[in-house]
Amino acid sequence: MRRLFQADGRLLLVAMDHAGFMGPTHGLDLQTMASVVGAGADAVMTTFGTARRASLAPEVLRRAALVLSLDVHASEPEEQVLSALRLGADSVKVLAVSGDGAQWSALERYALICDRWGVPFQAEVIPGGFDKPDLHTPQSIATVCRQAAEMGADYVKTLYTGDPESMRRVVEGATVPVIILGGARAADDDCLVRQVDEALAAGVAGIAFGRNIWGHPDPAAITARLAEVVHA
Repeated sequence: MRRLFQADGRLLLVAMDHAGFMGPTHGLDLQTMASVVGAGADAVMTTFGTARRASLAPEVLRRAALVLSLDVHASEPEEQVLSALRLGADSVKVLAVSGDGAQWSALERYALICDRWGVPFQAEVIPGGFDKPDLHTPQSIATVCRQAAEMGADYVKTLYTGDPESMRRVVEGATVPVIILGGARAADDDCLVRQVDEALAAGVAGIAFGRNIWGHPDPAAITARLAEVVHA
């Protein structure tokens, strides 16, 4: 966990696992990965294929931790975790949608497997799924975070509730570190930074941003700016 969360207890993770469902996309490449690591990213999250390519180019990840994004529907979850270990991953992540019993059960299986092998487990939990914003209430977010922690997640990734007060209740109820995702590309960098600052003030342990970093016109510059906020 100390490879992920720095001495101040915070994490700036760049999520670059989107090519698995978006296909070829500008910014999802090893050059961008190397640039965000050089600008201060603590960790990079990606899929097996990109992680394998990055492992052959030591100048890409350098000091940054590697988080491998795994498939909640995988037929052999233990082999997924062992493959991550063989690549030298510091942690694995699984996304599960509450309300889907199969995904919720799979999340618990992954938690048990990761505990067996000593792998820090990140549970990304979304109430109802990304396409159900009406279900993304602070109470629902707090509930899924605590449920994931009770299953054995070492840290959770979830939505920002929208205000510090309700986010503080999520953090306090989770019992494990909570990091927030970035979602769709923000139109304004200042608004993005303010949101991060608010979330950190509420006790959030860090951020896991994707499009708002690799989709930015200058990924290194926005990474450096966010690193200043996260590790201020």
